[in-house]
Amino acid sequence: MAPDISLDAATQAAVGWMVVMHSGHASAAERRDFDAWLLANPGHGEAWQRLTRALNGTLGPARVAVPSHEGTPASGALLSEVMARQDVRSRQRRRLLRNALGIGGMAAGAALLAERQLPLAELTADLRTGTGERCDFMLPDGSKVTLDARSAADLDFREGHRTVTLRRGALVAQAAPVRGAGDAPFIVRTAHGALRALGTRFVVRQGDGESSVGMLEHSVEISTANGRPETLAEGRSARFGPSGIVRTDEAPVATAAWEHGMLEAHNQTLGEVVQALRAYRRGFIRVTPEAAALRVYGTYALDDSGRALVALGETLPVGVRIFQGGWLVLIDRL
Repeated sequence: MAPDISLDAATQAAVGWMVVMHSGHASAAERRDFDAWLLANPGHGEAWQRLTRALNGTLGPARVAVPSHEGTPASGALLSEVMARQDVRSRQRRRLLRNALGIGGMAAGAALLAERQLPLAELTADLRTGTGERCDFMLPDGSKVTLDARSAADLDFREGHRTVTLRRGALVAQAAPVRGAGDAPFIVRTAHGALRALGTRFVVRQGDGESSVGMLEHSVEISTANGRPETLAEGRSARFGPSGIVRTDEAPVATAAWEHGMLEAHNQTLGEVVQALRAYRRGFIRVTPEAAALRVYGTYALDDSGRALVALGETLPVGVRIFQGGWLVLIDRL
């Protein structure tokens, strides 16, 4: 049992900021709020430095293997029975890290390290993958779902339902055909809308503000909270969210290249490429806004992120600095 550690307010806040700032998803507003928090009180900076030193000490020698999830039951029934089914928000995640790992200085680093192995907020998901892991899942109706690294989804296959809810990351869905008029449609939901399969194979990715879909076979109907449903044909792609449905020129086959361990970049930003690499690297990759805006063209092996980073440094006007044996990578524009 972890010791009962009582944390002062500054340390508790520092733990929260550590998770946010190392998540890879910190917004500009959150970075400004973090800077303001540091300047508000000398104790805040001291708490942050303590945790930073602990993190450096933890990441240096630590080598934590990611357990294989091959053979994991598709329904996740055992885990679902043991753990309460709930949407875990960021504040709850930080509470889990503090309580479960007994976070003090060193434990804060251990918690961040654990989060890089497997998204702790997705432990209750029916389907999930860790860092650097892709996995196929056969569903009760004969459909197949392939999850990208660091992805998670829930299932609802009760009578009259065939629904997959993407909680995080990306998936490729191969929907089993409807056998009769009474069969339920195959639906994939994201935070930004729903996709009703019309006998299809398609790739879906959920982002922070919108989701994207690419049609690999046949077609799908896209529905959002705002606007009329639209049908997307084979070979076409779209993004959907609060602003509606927007067709894009992205090639679905390239979008789904991760299924075969590849990243195909065609006029993507370096920030988008780095985000894809983060799912395959257990350390931290930080990229400056100036570097993140650069456009990238090329094909990279996701399972060798180190080589991909070297290639990016050789083909773009950026500096790629690697620290702590690869646990921390900083990319800035030259």
